[in-house]
Amino acid sequence: MISAFHSGPPLPGTMNTDTARPARSRAARLAIAGAVAAAALGTLGCASKDTSRSGLLEPYRTGLPQGNYLTREQVDQVREGMTRDQVRFLLGTPLLGHVFHTDRWDYVFSFKHPNRKTELRRVTVRFANDRVAGVDADPLPQREDPTDPALPGYRPTDSSKKDS
Repeated sequence: MISAFHSGPPLPGTMNTDTARPARSRAARLAIAGAVAAAALGTLGCASKDTSRSGLLEPYRTGLPQGNYLTREQVDQVREGMTRDQVRFLLGTPLLGHVFHTDRWDYVFSFKHPNRKTELRRVTVRFANDRVAGVDADPLPQREDPTDPALPGYRPTDSSKKDS
């Protein structure tokens, strides 16, 4: 019977595992390194600046629009001297009404993309004697764009489906 603690030269009829062991561990290390490199490249390949994607291992997230979606075309229709009702007809009811600044309406729109980046747009209408005195606006889209994910009711097109 061969002892498990035999430290002498290999006995006749037994295999020398000393030379096989380094080859096996080297192959195992190469396989592990290859798997790690493939996983790293796969993760880098999935990293996208596309704001409509949540990410590789993240739960599905939908875009979250809040506030008043306004376009440059709508805001340009507001003129000095218009009444509050005319502005409300064109732009809708403002999201924020200041208790201490009744002569100012703030239209705020925020959109949280699935990748958690937030887009914020503001339009401020100032009144003097219940008439429009001025309008300040952040950069806005020129007109409603069906491909804008911030547009309420936006539905992404599925490129895998073809219209027949």
